[in-house]
Formats: sequence, structure tokens, C-alpha cells
Amino acid sequence: MYFNSVNSLILIILVQTTIYSQTVISVDENLSRNRDKSLALSLAASAVLPGAGHYYLGNNSRAAAFFWVDAALWIAAGSTWLYSDSQLENARGYAVKHAGAEGAPKNLDFLGIMGDYRSRGGSSYQNSSPDNDEDYNQAMIRAGLAIDHVYPYERGYIWDWGSSDNPETTARMKEYNEILKRHRIAKIAFQVSLGGMALNRVLAILDAMRIYRQTSSNFSQLQFIPYATPQHSGFFVNYEF
Repeated sequence: MYFNSVNSLILIILVQTTIYSQTVISVDENLSRNRDKSLALSLAASAVLPGAGHYYLGNNSRAAAFFWVDAALWIAAGSTWLYSDSQLENARGYAVKHAGAEGAPKNLDFLGIMGDYRSRGGSSYQNSSPDNDEDYNQAMIRAGLAIDHVYPYERGYIWDWGSSDNPETTARMKEYNEILKRHRIAKIAFQVSLGGMALNRVLAILDAMRIYRQTSSNFSQLQFIPYATPQHSGFFVNYEF
């Protein structure tokens, strides 16, 4: 008899809960504010200018972060490119002044060979170096290669740093190679800056996609919240859009 009373009481509570339960629908404007905006447009804007997609989606703080990172990378890329180019020009000018490389092109490969060999004269020119391996043409001939096998259009360019017996000429070659080294380091820094710009765009695209998904949802969450009052009892069913 006791158990029948308990079961009856539970049944009455369940029926009352069903009859008097209320459904509450709440709209979170932050979760649906971008529902009518274009995902493709936000991603395209992020690819062109990191932060633009975030600005389009209304996330100004993250837009500013991506924008300033990109601006810093642009400045780094521009400054390192200018420095790299200036060092290459300095190397060419230094070679013209101290090695007699008149008209030498501003070509890193060609200028690099000038840093590896004291002279380029061959049989047609007087080689001041006592070691034929220090002359580009003689080294190519000894290796069984044509003297113009690498730079046929620069065959007429010659240079001569001077004898290796002279410490001053050795110091000049060392300084020349240091200039080329600074050029190469700056060139690497420039390439790293370009890589950073590409990475910043990839991250901006992924982050814009994440924000779009979080702020353009039609249905986000469903909650059942029990309640009880002196008059009624039941559950709140809470939807978040």
C-alpha cells in the first residue's frame, strides 16, 4: 500500500511537470551576429590583408593584432631587401675599386666567384698570384673545364686582387667577402620576412574561419533547468541561438 502511494505521487509530479513546464528561448546576439555575412568574403579579406576579415566579422581587437603583425613584417621585408641590395652594390663597387673589375655585373654568383679567386686573367693576362689555383681561368683549365662554362656572357670581365704574399690584398679580400656575407644574411632575413607574411595570412584565414563559425550559428545550446514555486513546478527548456 505504501509503494502504491509513492508511485502515485511520482506519477502526479511527472504529469504536473509536463503540464506546467515552460520553454524559454533566449537569443545571444554575439553568437549570431555574423549569421548573414559571407564566410568566403571574410577569408578572402584575410588572405589579402590579415585582420581585414576579422574587422568584417566585427572582431576589432584581433583585427588590430593581425594588422600590426603584418605591418611589422612588411617593414622588416622592405628594410632587409634594401639593405641586402645595398650590400651587393657595395661589394661590386669594392671589387671595381680594389680588384679592377670594371663593369662587373651586380650578380651574386659572379661576385661570389670573385671572392673565391684572387684573379681572372688566364693566358691572356698577367696573373699576379703565384699560385695558379688562385686564378679563376687557370683553375678551370686545370680542372678540364672551359673558362666560360659558367658565365659565358661575362667572359670579358677580369679582376685581380693582388698577390697572396701581400697582407693588404688578403685583408681586402676578407673585407670583400664580409660584405657579401652581410648581403646573404640580409637576403635570408628578407626571405624569412616573406615566410612570416605568408604564415600570418594562413593564421588569419584559420582564425577568421573559427570566429565565423562561433558567431554565425543558428543554434548553439539546449538546457533543461528544473524549477519549483509554491504554485507550480517543472523545467525551463533554454535554447541559445
